[in-house]
Amino acid sequence: MLDFRPLTLADRSWVSPILSQSGFMGSETAFGTLYIWQEAYEKKIAWHDEMLFGCFGKSACTYFFPYAKDLKRALAALLEDCNSAGKRFRMWGVTEEQAKLMEDAWPDTFHFRFLRANADYIYRSEDLIHLAGRKYHRKRNQLTRFRREHSFTYEDITPANIAECEKIEREWWLASANPAIGGLERENFALKRSLESFSALDFKGGLIRIAGKPVAFTLGEEINSRAFVVHFEKALAGYEGLYAAINQIFAERRLASFEYINREEDMGIEGLRKAKLSYYPAQILEKAVVTLKGAVPGD
Repeated sequence: MLDFRPLTLADRSWVSPILSQSGFMGSETAFGTLYIWQEAYEKKIAWHDEMLFGCFGKSACTYFFPYAKDLKRALAALLEDCNSAGKRFRMWGVTEEQAKLMEDAWPDTFHFRFLRANADYIYRSEDLIHLAGRKYHRKRNQLTRFRREHSFTYEDITPANIAECEKIEREWWLASANPAIGGLERENFALKRSLESFSALDFKGGLIRIAGKPVAFTLGEEINSRAFVVHFEKALAGYEGLYAAINQIFAERRLASFEYINREEDMGIEGLRKAKLSYYPAQILEKAVVTLKGAVPGD
């Protein structure tokens, strides 16, 4: 069986290059995604025979796409690991590109069920920076009004102002905690982990103050030289256009060198989906749950 174990910050030095070199742009192709969510979802990794594997959940048979020169051999290792554990085989977060690679390696073996709620929203950085054209007219108006009505400052997140981000997070949580929103406690835990390990994970972020008060922040990390993933974006209520401002200013100040910005999934939340679509993504990167053909549906 594969020897899965929890991730440590020290793993970033060797795991990140493997993920980056794959060229994939899904949010799972970033070390920070694995690390900050690992306790919430029991994520683990294994290094075996020059191949990188990942899994999550108590079942230990819900796998991520493996990273290996020989994908056929890597998939065989996953199937053997699952059979040895006597559990049903399942993969999660597999993109259409990865699904095709799996089909080429093991034809007519896997069933792919793509879930819209898990799809990543990927934008051209130049679109989020410049907001050019008629389709972004409303966004430009929001920014213009925000700049006119508020005396604000922007600064990059550094160890010196991490505590300010924590204040925003606490105030946002108290105002927004809603049992109807699934996974909010897990998100809050992952966000705290992100702030605690911000420098060690080489995250980048931005903070906005209004009249000196910290009111919004955003943070994320490089997936590869072409793409950056935004993990969190939080803004306090009562400041119209604040989300639009932190989104645009951070992209302009820190993300111009990237071609794409991945703003992750909408989790099936209608309001969040509407907000993400309002920025006109260049790609909606759908991801699948993978089972073996012939398995009971829903396993």
